[in-house]
Amino acid sequence: MARAKRRNHNTDDENELESGSEIEGVEDIEHAAHETAGAARRQFRRLQQSAFDPVDLFGGPVARLMDQNLSMFQKMMHAMREESMHFVNRRLEHTSQAIESSRECDGISDLLAIQQGWMVDFARDYAEQTKRFAELMRDLAEDGASNLSHATSEIADRGRNSVEEETHRATA
Repeated sequence: MARAKRRNHNTDDENELESGSEIEGVEDIEHAAHETAGAARRQFRRLQQSAFDPVDLFGGPVARLMDQNLSMFQKMMHAMREESMHFVNRRLEHTSQAIESSRECDGISDLLAIQQGWMVDFARDYAEQTKRFAELMRDLAEDGASNLSHATSEIADRGRNSVEEETHRATA
């Protein structure tokens, strides 16, 4: 019986030691779980923020570029309308002059001369109009290229700054 009491007493001591160790183990596990959860939350916030970084990186310059393109398109349409109206008016004037001149024709040779003059004016007017449109398009393309170049350099600068910030954050 003494042995049974000693065995029970030793078993009780071992149970107390084991339950104390279990408590410390549970606390260690809970602490590790809290640390892991905190690290996961921080990483998730970084991922959320970095998910919007490309939008922030390209958003400003691209939005400005789109506004500039819209403005250029409006300028182009306005200039083309003005040039087209000028061309149509010029052609109507030349055609009306040819019709007026044809009323005073004495023969077929006079009519052919008026037609030949009208055809020369026709070809010259179309050549001048094509030249004006080409100049207009070239000027607009130069403006667009300079705007694109500026936006591209701004995006590259923002990208470099973003990489430098991420490198700095990673080392900190």
